[in-house]
Formats: sequence, structure tokens, C-alpha cells
Amino acid sequence: MTETKEKAVLIDLGIVRIKEYDSLNVQIERLEEVHNPISKESSNKWRFKGYSDTILNALKLIVNKELLIDRNTANGLENYLKQVQEIHNKIMIALEGEKIDVPNR
Repeated sequence: MTETKEKAVLIDLGIVRIKEYDSLNVQIERLEEVHNPISKESSNKWRFKGYSDTILNALKLIVNKELLIDRNTANGLENYLKQVQEIHNKIMIALEGEKIDVPNR
């Protein structure tokens, strides 16, 4: 019987996280409400959203797929732009906390 080792969380952005996958990739997951039709219960679970070759590319994918946007409250351009700014701030804080160097453009 083989024991599966839990992969390390590299960056936690609240409802989205980046985890180790293997030596070549990282995995992106989002915390979502999942409904079980058999038991008729709902629970929050981490759902797979994609792979990326680097942490920086994973952060770009999170932004491009708008995984941190709450679509229920983004009812207008102003609210949407406010959420985009909050996401930018969260990512910058995560990068500073992880001490990842991001090249300037």
C-alpha cells in the first residue's frame, strides 16, 4: 500500500491556491461550493483549475481566468474594477511574502 504525500501549498490567495504538483508544474485550485446530488448536501472543496509551469505563470492564469472575481458582487464596471485592484494587491502581497522576484517590464 502506497501512502500519498500531500503537496505543499506555495501561495494561498484565500479562495485560490497554488500547490506543488511535480518537478515541472504547479497546480491551481479554487475553493468552491460542491453539491452532492445523492446526499443532497453542499460542501466547500478545492477544485482543480489548471496546471502551470511556473508560479508566475500560474498567477497570470488566475488573473486571466478571473478565478478571484466574485461574480455575484461584480454587478457593474466600478465593482468589477475594484475587485481587479483587490486581486492585484493580494497577488503582490503573496509575491512579497514568498519573496518571488518579478522582473519589471
